[in-house]
Order: sequence, then structure tokens, then C-alpha cells
Amino acid sequence: MSGVSAIYKKELANYFNAPIAYFIIAVFLLGTGYFFIYNMFMTGSASLEITLQNMGILLITVVPAITMRLFSSEYSSKTIELLMTLPIRPWEIVVGKFLGAASIFLLMTLATTINLIPLFLYGNPDLLATVSGYLGFILLGLACIAIGELFSSLTQNQIIAALLTWPVLLGFWFVGHFKVFQQTGFLRSFSDYLSFTGHYANFIQGLVRSESVVFFLATISIALILNTSYLKGRR
Repeated sequence: MSGVSAIYKKELANYFNAPIAYFIIAVFLLGTGYFFIYNMFMTGSASLEITLQNMGILLITVVPAITMRLFSSEYSSKTIELLMTLPIRPWEIVVGKFLGAASIFLLMTLATTINLIPLFLYGNPDLLATVSGYLGFILLGLACIAIGELFSSLTQNQIIAALLTWPVLLGFWFVGHFKVFQQTGFLRSFSDYLSFTGHYANFIQGLVRSESVVFFLATISIALILNTSYLKGRR
């Protein structure tokens, strides 16, 4: 695990040394703050359901900017050769980079909880639904990061990495809407199962379903395994 720790520390340093990281965090917090204020004070709703739904869409927009540099910057700066010759296994590189990006995401998520203060002061929200919603948001974010990291490993251009990640995440978000065009029950069920929206909706409604937890964990695992396999092929 020393390899994972070394890569993790390197990634955190890279994030906080780059101004783009602060810009991404600021955009995300401004966006989530707007959703909280609008839904609470403009619509008079003390429920987090709509706000968390909006946060999910914003997350899909922001994640490609977080993950696009994970491997692409290593390729473009020619440091990937040095990294691959170190006594660090490919899976340690993948996991270390994933944890670095995940830490930035969790820090952003933690910062949004400040918006819960007026919600609990002026409303009476369901605490369990709030915790469930944030759990779903974290699982959604980690799945998106794992997918973004995978696409970052496929190209040395950061912009291309982001442009590849974004439509794939949107596809997972909207695939459930295509079930109305399917002719068989299996395809409709399969579209539902692949939908980020459907699984995430369970959490923001206060329902922690085992199949939704398994889906997000499986998505993370598959993306990380594919990423590791690709790195092994490069080595």
C-alpha cells in the first residue's frame, strides 16, 4: 500500500498546486449554493430531493474537469515512463489517482453541507432522507470519477479526455429514459438498471436499496479494473 500512498500524496499536491482545482471547487459550490437557495427561498420547499437531483446533474458536468488530467497530464509531460518504471504496480497507480480525485470530490461534498444549516433552521427535513441522499451523491460521484479516470488513461490530451467522459456520463444519466423505445421487457429492465438517474433517485427519496449500492460499487470496480488492465498492456 506504500505505492498507493505515494501516488495519492502526489495527486493531492498536483490538485492544490493547480489553480484549475480551486476554480472547479468554486464553480461547484456556487452551483450547489444556488440550488439550495432557489429551492428553499424561491419555491418555499424544505426538501432536499430537487436540490440533490440538480446537484447530480452539476456533478456530471464537473467530474470530467476533475479527472481529465489524471493520466493525460502524465502522458503529455512524458512522466508516465518514469512512473511505470518505479517499483509500483499498475493497480496502485490507478487506486492512488482515484483516491486523490475522490478526496477532492469528498471535500467539495463536505463543503456543501453548510447549506443544510438554514434548511434545518427554517424547515423540518427528514434526517434519514438527507443522509441517504448524500450517500447516493457520494456513490454517484465516485462512479463518475472512476469512469473519468479510465478515459483519461486512453489519451494524452486532457480536453479529449474530458470530451470522452462527459457524453458517457450523460449516457448513463439518461439511458433510463430510452426504455420507452424498447420492445422487450428485458431491454426495458436493462435500461433501467444501467441508469444513474434511477439508482440515484432511490437514495434521494430516502431508500437505500442494496441493488443500487451494488450497482455503483460494481461500476467503480469495473472501471478501475479496466484502467489497471490498460496500464498493464502499456507496460
